[in-house]
Amino acid sequence: MNLLEVVSDGFADVRAHAGRTALQTLGVVLGVASVVGTMGLMAGERAQSMKYWSETGGVLKMIVYPQPATVVRGTARQQASRGLTVDDVEAIRARIAGFELVEPSVRRRELVQTPRLAKTYTVSGVAPGYAELHELQVGRGRFITDEDVTTSASVCVLGDDRAREFFGTEDPIGKTIRLGDNSFRVAGLLRYREFYWSKADTYNALGWMNEVIMVPITAMQAREVGAGSRRVDEIGFRLASVEAHQEAAPALKRLLLARHGVEDYRIFDRKDRMEQMEQQGKVYDFTFLACGLISLIVGGIVVANILMASFTERMREVGVRKALGAKGWHIGVQFLVESAIVTGLGGAIGLVLGVGFVHAIAYLLDQMAVLTPTMIVAAMLSAGTVGLVFGFFPAIKAARLDPVVALRYE
Repeated sequence: MNLLEVVSDGFADVRAHAGRTALQTLGVVLGVASVVGTMGLMAGERAQSMKYWSETGGVLKMIVYPQPATVVRGTARQQASRGLTVDDVEAIRARIAGFELVEPSVRRRELVQTPRLAKTYTVSGVAPGYAELHELQVGRGRFITDEDVTTSASVCVLGDDRAREFFGTEDPIGKTIRLGDNSFRVAGLLRYREFYWSKADTYNALGWMNEVIMVPITAMQAREVGAGSRRVDEIGFRLASVEAHQEAAPALKRLLLARHGVEDYRIFDRKDRMEQMEQQGKVYDFTFLACGLISLIVGGIVVANILMASFTERMREVGVRKALGAKGWHIGVQFLVESAIVTGLGGAIGLVLGVGFVHAIAYLLDQMAVLTPTMIVAAMLSAGTVGLVFGFFPAIKAARLDPVVALRYE
């Protein structure tokens, strides 16, 4: 008997006992489906986060916000810190080469008056690079220009929701609104933006872009914050490259601390945040993968038990075959083939179910379905390994069976 005949006998035995094969396959199916499904959903969640970040400036963005200093009794220099200022912006641009964009902004609550309403809103003073930093898209008109900043021009740019609120269905371009005691001409209108984490989510993560009221930063500083004021409420940065982060981020912290003498600011670093999310994602991946592997192991135990029961039922058959000249490895390979067929079939069905599960959940939640070849290969290799490991013991026991003892078995 050659190897091909042995393998053929294994397939024949699997076909002859369809019910037993189905029970053996079930545990493997559930295990592989759970591994593929959980890994695919976690990868889809990370891809959704990357999509959101790419639509709001990318992972190379950093933002510095002011915050109260934690020093209760500091030095005179620490207490004299004015917070974030235009001077900080100029120093960063002059001394740190790793940033492609360095954009300050100021904000203030102002009474906005239009022909339709009079209400208090947050008004932002920004520079031209603010749109590029945050991936703002101009739908009509134009954004704030360098000339607007130089001349402290009385122009403004509105988000889509604000324009509809102020002017209804009328064309807002060229019309005038009052911000506090000053009049500003509408120069541009941003394109409507939306991003929902799932279909069930009612919160638009990009909704703030539709609600902005922006004027040149110099106009805000001169007219709204007070003439000559250099304080800013936020400084946004975009790194020139991923490699620049290693030197630019620490240099930024050192420079601000040296200038202020106290940490009266907070730095939000998207790259660091992404690395933290990757670490957290690995923990979840490992946890869910472990759950899937446990399911596979349970399936492997079922395969081993049923193979042992099959071996007991066929003990006389095994004895007869060995008495007629079949070698031990012939019997062992036949049992291993049965185990491999069962786990291979279970792995294939589980893979189809896992892929279908991922796509179904992704459709229901309106998320991306992410399935990589690595996930599929890992799931199938796990199923194959479980089949070989748990089929090995029954195969060895059958291969070492004494034909005399087998023929006497009732």
